[in-house]
Amino acid sequence: MEAQISAFLASLQTDQAYAQSTRLAYASDLRVFLDYLRASLNRSPLVDDLTARQVADFLEAENQAGRRLSTLVRRRATLRRFSSYLYQAGVLSGNVLNSDASLIDDTISSVSSERTAQCLTTTQIQQLEALIQTSPRPRARRDQAILTLLLETGLSVGTLISLNLSDLDLRAGKLHVTTETGEDTWQPLGNATASLERYINEGRPDLSHEPNEPALFISQMDGRMSRQGIWQILRYWGRLITPPVVLSPRLVRHTAALHMARKGRPLSEIQALLGHGNPLSTQALLRRLLASCGDIY
Repeated sequence: MEAQISAFLASLQTDQAYAQSTRLAYASDLRVFLDYLRASLNRSPLVDDLTARQVADFLEAENQAGRRLSTLVRRRATLRRFSSYLYQAGVLSGNVLNSDASLIDDTISSVSSERTAQCLTTTQIQQLEALIQTSPRPRARRDQAILTLLLETGLSVGTLISLNLSDLDLRAGKLHVTTETGEDTWQPLGNATASLERYINEGRPDLSHEPNEPALFISQMDGRMSRQGIWQILRYWGRLITPPVVLSPRLVRHTAALHMARKGRPLSEIQALLGHGNPLSTQALLRRLLASCGDIY
């Protein structure tokens, strides 16, 4: 896809209808989208990866990262213009983003122009745990372990999917974590211990057909889970509770951060687990969460 993006941007240079600021905005939006695809797919993106589902998930990820509504609307317009270019150039057989535009538009329409930090409520957490725990499918054991571990530690998706079986010490109730800031620690599993033990004993053996697979969390297709896979898991279960919630890593991590702060965990530990480079960022987040979140735990 990189070659097609370069060609598209080059075509704008000769079109007097586009101001320099517009061309720069297009280049920035496409670079961010390409980085998102590369991270979620764990490979170089292809033109076929430009789908309405991928764009909707990208915009939702941007929303959860705190982007303004105006930024999301602009990025949608950029990707639609890029899709139209590929169609007119004969690279795509159809304008793929117009064929299922409602997926993308629904994501945009769900974004509030007033942004506040949010957390899961106690009721939502209880509904999710009950729903996943009663599911008979092996993947539910994995999904429950992922959710409870995220709620207990606030780990980033990147750190979560990099975990190996050797990082888990169930007997000691601890997890070896190398945070995004490079800190090497052992973190208490707390409430995640039971769900992880059940996953190791009941869920993982049914999902893995490779006895030497080192990854802690594996997909139904074998092998280490991807970022996109974690997003899909959370969104799936979030849609099933009443009322539905757009369950995302950001929402779960905010809940975990507030939980850890209320339990008296040191700011430095919370900062490391969240991957913040500056403690002031962690302090500012916790202030927003304390001000905006209600019934948590």
